[in-house]
Amino acid sequence: MTRDRDEPKLDLATLRALCARDDLLPTTEAEVERAEGSLPELELPERLRRYRAPQTPQTPQSTPRRTSPLGYVVALGVGALVAAAATALWLRAPQPPRVTSAGAELVRPSPTASAAPVPLVFQSRCERECCAGSECKAAAAALSSCPSGIRCASCATDNVSGGPYRLRLGSLIVTEAGQKLLPSAPLELCVSTSASEALCVPALGEANGDAWRLLRAVTPLQGLLTGLSLELRKKGEAAPLGSWKRAVSPTPDVMCKGLAIAIQRSDGGETLGRLSAFIEPTHFVELSRAAGVPELLSAARHFEISGSSPRIYESSRLGRERFALVLGPFDRADADALRWQVLDHGLEAQITTGLDFLGAPRPAR
Repeated sequence: MTRDRDEPKLDLATLRALCARDDLLPTTEAEVERAEGSLPELELPERLRRYRAPQTPQTPQSTPRRTSPLGYVVALGVGALVAAAATALWLRAPQPPRVTSAGAELVRPSPTASAAPVPLVFQSRCERECCAGSECKAAAAALSSCPSGIRCASCATDNVSGGPYRLRLGSLIVTEAGQKLLPSAPLELCVSTSASEALCVPALGEANGDAWRLLRAVTPLQGLLTGLSLELRKKGEAAPLGSWKRAVSPTPDVMCKGLAIAIQRSDGGETLGRLSAFIEPTHFVELSRAAGVPELLSAARHFEISGSSPRIYESSRLGRERFALVLGPFDRADADALRWQVLDHGLEAQITTGLDFLGAPRPAR
């Protein structure tokens, strides 16, 4: 049965129950007389018996109204009936709300909906002008595959906008003359410029280590142009056993093929050994830092990056700066342009030279 058919029967049953218990309000003269007869005799207090209403002029049509004790009883009965009706309505089971076509407008979006990834587009110099690198379509055959691993090098003869740079040294290959003349003690290669002190690394590499060593210092362009110096020393001594010095300009040929260095005896005699060195860009766009790799993997998913691949480096810092999510390395101009893209989206990014990075990076995707 529907609710509309049930309500009249429920109201009729309620009326019968109230009549049987004599709980209904008197509505006829007989019911009022019977109600008055059932009331006990009431005696007013002394003050009320002496009370006289103030005399006011009455119109002929108006008659004084007498309030009998039955009025209070009637008021109490009405209040009880209203309270009972309100309680009955409150106890009834709530009905489902009526559904309309406008309900879809009231649906709130899910709070867990992920925001759209931030687009970052690295426009390599190879898309504008280039002369060397694996991604340079205009490169000559001799500069299209670079031992340095560089993917794009500009045509500028000195790459002024790219500095400062970092140097990556290979292990020294000792010649026959060197095997006869060099001591059996540990040797080291010390690199310096006119504006910097010497920075030394083992000449023959380290056991179970990488044959290539990235120097933990940046070299300004001016330092390369005024002359780069390498000295072969006995470890712990300042006197060189052999040396090499040359003014270096980061041309496309040098950026691609690197430097072929021959260490000669200090008196200008035999060649003691040979090694290769590469000049590398050193600007990273740092997107985030964290204490653990999973946090940075999650942060990388907030970006949609084209033209470059995000990587994660471990660093020598501690705590929440132990790992870094970066793009690069680039030259200074490209790093600045990419950083501004991040800032335009209201996020933070900074340019670093990666001097605190340890070992090889891992891809972030």
